[in-house]
Amino acid sequence: MKKFLSVMSAVIALCAALLLVHALRRQSVTVPESAETPSTQSEVTSTQTEQPTRVGNNNEIEQWADSVVRLEVYDDKGERIGVGSGFAAFEPAVLVTASHVIVNMKYIIATRDDGTTFRVDHAIDADEDADVAILELPGDANLKPLPCVETDPLRGATVTAIGSQFGLLNLVTVGNVCGRWETKQVNWILFTAPVSSGSSGGPLFNENGEVTGVITGTYDKGQNLNLAAPVARARALAD
Repeated sequence: MKKFLSVMSAVIALCAALLLVHALRRQSVTVPESAETPSTQSEVTSTQTEQPTRVGNNNEIEQWADSVVRLEVYDDKGERIGVGSGFAAFEPAVLVTASHVIVNMKYIIATRDDGTTFRVDHAIDADEDADVAILELPGDANLKPLPCVETDPLRGATVTAIGSQFGLLNLVTVGNVCGRWETKQVNWILFTAPVSSGSSGGPLFNENGEVTGVITGTYDKGQNLNLAAPVARARALAD
């Protein structure tokens, strides 16, 4: 009996030793795996920061907005018949907007980003196919012309829209170029930055703060599928 107990004690001791070795081996595997985790996370973070989405910072957007105005359109009876947006471009005396904004216009009250106003009385020219128009700015408008670019924006490029949606002064939204829609008259820019009634005539900026399009409309039944005419169509009117 004593011999049997001695054998059992030896077996139990051997099993305990094997369990201890197994536990130590598990620890030796686990430690390197946990040590690799921070470096993997830093690699992911660095990859994300190497390719940031370029959008104008707050100060840049404030500067852009200084050249954008809300347009309240009045007829010859002095009644307000519409609200839209416009922006200074090309030269100090030119204000760009959408042509449908100024239909039946007698005069316009334009509101700057700081809330001050001035009156616009003269339309210079309009391109109804592209839905763009240019107006004559008065001498006291004091709007700085925005830089414009006539190269086609690429799909997926970030764009920023500024406009007075529902009459709310100079709202800013951000989206992407989702494609182009080419008709016989215009090669429209399609974009996803949210716009609404009152945005028409506002500028669509690219990632470098240059105006690439003039906001003209939206598809009511779509999901942020909006249109802008190439700013080149407005420049053609000003030249």
